[in-house]
Amino acid sequence: MEVGIAYLPNTSSAEGLSELLKKSRVYDLSQPLFNGMPVHPEDPPFTFALYRYHEHTSKIFASKAPGFSDSMELVVTSMHSGTHIDAKCHMARNGKLYEGVNASEIESHKGYSKYGIEEAGILILRAVLLDLPRSKDLDILPERYGITANDLQEAAKNQGVEIRRGDAALVRTGYSRYFREDPHKYLHDFAGVTVDGAKWLIGNKIALAGSDNLAYAVPMPFEVHLMYLVDNGIYMMKSLYLEELARDKQYVSTLIVTPLKILGATGSLVRPIALASK
Repeated sequence: MEVGIAYLPNTSSAEGLSELLKKSRVYDLSQPLFNGMPVHPEDPPFTFALYRYHEHTSKIFASKAPGFSDSMELVVTSMHSGTHIDAKCHMARNGKLYEGVNASEIESHKGYSKYGIEEAGILILRAVLLDLPRSKDLDILPERYGITANDLQEAAKNQGVEIRRGDAALVRTGYSRYFREDPHKYLHDFAGVTVDGAKWLIGNKIALAGSDNLAYAVPMPFEVHLMYLVDNGIYMMKSLYLEELARDKQYVSTLIVTPLKILGATGSLVRPIALASK
């Protein structure tokens, strides 16, 4: 098993992971994928359609395998639809990627020869949930609210947690509820982390920045992306579903992310899980 960044409480062995699973509740942090779901307006829409139907394939295989049929689908999407993780080649500042690598020198129609999502491996991280609405005694943050460093510090203090080097910081705004019921609101009215808030998280040496919205930041999403991906080589994971984790006040968990191993890709659809105490 290829592991990009590993964290297991008290042990790094397979036995340690087995014991952790026995003692943990599993939380699914992903949103569903469906036609019409919210994606960035400049990105291709997520498209799902059945390509083969049982009634058709039963005729195709009638002579070779009487009674047999199958069905399969065709999916057209980018790797930045729904719950996904950004690779270090996803964005550039003045044409340069992390550590000053020129994007133009490593890109082709086949993808990137460096910093593709395959380099992330399997991520097993200590995760800290920063539940901003609960910290402020709110159900959801106000529209377009900018989360500052003080807000994040206050949430951590109120929840009795600390962010350590190599952690995943998962920021809950409450806007994941609109992913299915109101895609337009999800895309345009969300609250997010400010540049100031991102600087604080970066200063805590996190390995992954996650949020329950698509753009992550307010009001400068592109700048914050560049701060994470280009300036500091920090992975980003977005459109997370954090409601159950927040409901149960599971502020510290073990996050497991398994990106698709697509060579040279700028990101990957993911179905992350969090393991937290029962």
